[in-house]
Amino acid sequence: MKRVLSIPPTAPFLPTLAHALLDGRLVPGFAPAGDPLALASATIYLPTRRAGRAFEAALLEASGAEGLLLPRIVPLGDVDEDALAFSEEAPLLAPPRAVDGVHRRIALAALVARWRDALAAGSDQAAVAAGPAATIALADALAGLFDQMTIAGASWDRLETLALDEHDTYFELSRQFLRIARKAWEGHLAEQGMVEPAVRRDVLVAAEARRLTEVGAAAGPVIAAGSTGSLPATARLLSAIAGLPLGAVVLPGLDLHAEDDAFAVLAQDGPGSAPDHPQFGLAHLLETLGITREDVEELGERIAPPREALLSEAMRHSSTTDRWVDLSARVSDAALDAAMADVTLIEATDAREEALAIALVLRGVLERAGARGALVTPDRDLARRVTAELNRFGIEIDDSAGEPLAETEAGRFARLVAQVVAQDFAPVPLFALLSHPMASFGRAPEQQAEAVAALELVALRGPRPRTGLGGLRQTVAAFDRDRLHRTDPRRRVGPEQLEAARDLVERLAQAFSDFPTGLGLRPLPHLVAAHRTAMEALGAPMDPDAEEPGRAHLAIAFETIFDAAPHGPALSVRDYAETVGALLSDQMVRPHARPGARLRILGPLEARLLDVDLVVLGGLVEGVWPPQTRTDPWLSRPMRGELGLELPERRIGLSAHDFVQSFGAPQVVLALPAKVEGTQSVPSRFVQRLATVCGAERWKAVRARGEAWRAAAAALDRAPSVPRAVQPAPAPPLELRPRQLSVTEIETFLRDPYSIFARHVLALQPLEPLDAEPGGAERGTALHDALGQFGIAFPDELPPDALDHLIAYGRSAFAPLEVFPAEHALWWARFERVAGWVVAFERERREAVRKVVAETGGALDIPLAKGGFRLTGRADRIDILDDGGLAIVDYKTGTAPSTRQGRTFSPQLPLEAAMAARGGFKAVPAAPVRDFFYVELKGGAEPGRVKPGVAKDQDATSMAEEALGRLTDLLLAFEDEAQGYRSLSAPQWRGRFGPYDHLARVREWALGAEDEA
Repeated sequence: MKRVLSIPPTAPFLPTLAHALLDGRLVPGFAPAGDPLALASATIYLPTRRAGRAFEAALLEASGAEGLLLPRIVPLGDVDEDALAFSEEAPLLAPPRAVDGVHRRIALAALVARWRDALAAGSDQAAVAAGPAATIALADALAGLFDQMTIAGASWDRLETLALDEHDTYFELSRQFLRIARKAWEGHLAEQGMVEPAVRRDVLVAAEARRLTEVGAAAGPVIAAGSTGSLPATARLLSAIAGLPLGAVVLPGLDLHAEDDAFAVLAQDGPGSAPDHPQFGLAHLLETLGITREDVEELGERIAPPREALLSEAMRHSSTTDRWVDLSARVSDAALDAAMADVTLIEATDAREEALAIALVLRGVLERAGARGALVTPDRDLARRVTAELNRFGIEIDDSAGEPLAETEAGRFARLVAQVVAQDFAPVPLFALLSHPMASFGRAPEQQAEAVAALELVALRGPRPRTGLGGLRQTVAAFDRDRLHRTDPRRRVGPEQLEAARDLVERLAQAFSDFPTGLGLRPLPHLVAAHRTAMEALGAPMDPDAEEPGRAHLAIAFETIFDAAPHGPALSVRDYAETVGALLSDQMVRPHARPGARLRILGPLEARLLDVDLVVLGGLVEGVWPPQTRTDPWLSRPMRGELGLELPERRIGLSAHDFVQSFGAPQVVLALPAKVEGTQSVPSRFVQRLATVCGAERWKAVRARGEAWRAAAAALDRAPSVPRAVQPAPAPPLELRPRQLSVTEIETFLRDPYSIFARHVLALQPLEPLDAEPGGAERGTALHDALGQFGIAFPDELPPDALDHLIAYGRSAFAPLEVFPAEHALWWARFERVAGWVVAFERERREAVRKVVAETGGALDIPLAKGGFRLTGRADRIDILDDGGLAIVDYKTGTAPSTRQGRTFSPQLPLEAAMAARGGFKAVPAAPVRDFFYVELKGGAEPGRVKPGVAKDQDATSMAEEALGRLTDLLLAFEDEAQGYRSLSAPQWRGRFGPYDHLARVREWALGAEDEA
């Protein structure tokens, strides 16, 4: 008779197993409690290594001894090859070996890529999604299908007999590919001396089952515990163990409450089967073992029997849910009250509130002496959020799952290296890479930071340079020639900094010298080798023995990727960057185990056998727990059924079993967010079933207990009411106020005095953004330079070839913009149109002009009550007319102000006129100003046009004197220390936000003012 036992969900699994093993209840005739050496003769199979480590601790605690000679503890699936080496199964240990997972992904991705390209070549429309991510996903699905066919023992020949008349034509294409891919893959494995991991595992597990059967009692006590036998090979091994003279199989949470007919439904196959039921796997395992539930002995004491009855009712198969009508006949109200007494439901508004509430619950566990708590969830995002929230309280939690290699510091560095090349050394990814601590070039952090800061100012901020390292070199070389950079205080860089920037660019060029450029395809080994070389040159040696787990894992990962690369597809650099990110994301970096940790984050499978005082089941929404059923991209649901493969609902059944096992803890907290990523969520079907069975009043009490935690989480971040921000008007002491402004700053002074305060009193200079789009400032500077040089060269009269000269000056002025090829091409075409119009304008205008003074600077001292003030300016052009009067011309590449604006808030030209009339400009004698006007040079359909600056009801002199008088009044007002520099006192455009408005908190008080209005 086979010996099979079960530990109920509400009993602590591993402690119960340990006590039963020691006192002889697990294997009759084997009671090692009195013999310290006897325990070493036993073999214990457990589902995971983590469960094995926990069982060691449980044995030690159950024995009460300070030390213990442990049994051999083996994870199921990791067959003891040493034992097989001395049996008749020894040939199984020789090659072929199991193919590595990375090798399989890369090689299958090459197969998928060739198939996809062949389909695309033969059709106008792509039948399969393109791109590296889609290719890797299809390769993973293909590998999964190969595993499932192996596990199910399905013959590939049956694929030919499938009737596809009623299926989409895609599945005929899929079947054709599967036929070819399987043969190609088998040939590849044979050539490499490898087999599928599932094949080798099943062979070894079957060999172990035969070995145990043959040796019988000589194998000693053999116990398999905690497995549901979901894999056929594992189920057969469990059957062999159960039949041994000293063998035993311990099942996790077999439902002994369900009616016989209700349980019998679970073992059915075909239509009406219940793969989504938590007992589905155990029901089929009992059939494999050849026993019934009556043959299963219950082990351990139920801590909460009503909870188990409730779970059995809540999870019953849909075909028997009509029996809920007479639920009271099977489960009393008192039992239901007891079952739900220690259950809490937290219905958070969103994922953040859910994580914070869970963190508070777990923090409360630490306040109880010796208590242990765990968050059990398949949602890794929730796990990371809870970890971050606990860090707020200085609490570290043991997260067994770790994090993807791609998300570690080392993984992010590797991805950045590839992205920099893929994006042609664009400023944003390049700055991110150079700021990474692993990108040091072996230099001290301070030295590297100084070089990065220099390159940031020289080339990365502002408009994007020409692509590639060549563009960076050109930008650095052109820096000294660019007048904008020399005069802009934000971009002032000394010789040492400029040299540091040049040196950094050369170091980058050397590090990336092996990386190919362009859009062509390159062999994968070449790309991987270049990637590894670049990382090491940047200062990150590939050391598999590094102390930091992420770096060690990265080195090992690149070794495996490089070994498999010859079997992968050729890729462009851009596709490689995406591919390597996907390959690194699949590998997990797990922290070192912390045996004494009182708080843990566990996956549902890991939590199955571990016991804690309080468990939080988080992320209980549809699509997370249970997971969303995924459609097989290779086979339709009917096709999978005909081949005998498991249906997608099987994952729901496994998830339901994990839920039931975790729900057996003494205290249970259920947590779910009302919204996920802004979308209304649907509570898990498990939660909905519990709510239905326990009744409205009990469920209301469960929710009320959770509301207290949710309210605490909301209150934790509830700040005291803050008075609404008011429009600032700082009033610094008089000696700190500026005593010199340019004419172009006067408009800012009139419209937004706070900006003058920030720039001149606080001396703050805003930096340009990284990778900014080149705009009007760069174009305007180049055009002004060209026209200025042209005016300086020909102050009296124009030569016959004036257009050629202007074009030549334009080429020189626009040369720094050649590093932005797209913008340069557009702006140069416009400049050529502008140049033709300007020459025609000049020939007509100079008939009444004696001399042109271009790009001349000047100043005007304005006496005030408490000291003088200097108004400075630089005129684009001042014409000395034949009658001795003056005319001021201002070039605009955008829209020039109207005459009304010139009289109010844009007084640049009237103030320049007042300065010129008083002899304030170099090389321009004091004389009456006859006119001032704008010349708009946009280079469009209308290349240029003259726009008057003098109002129709005024002359230039009166308008200039009026502007100077208004400015003098403004300056006198600011000589009063009570007068503050008000933010946006007269904004021209509604919703305008400038470089200093975040300091003035404009968005806060401006929106508040709108609400009040």
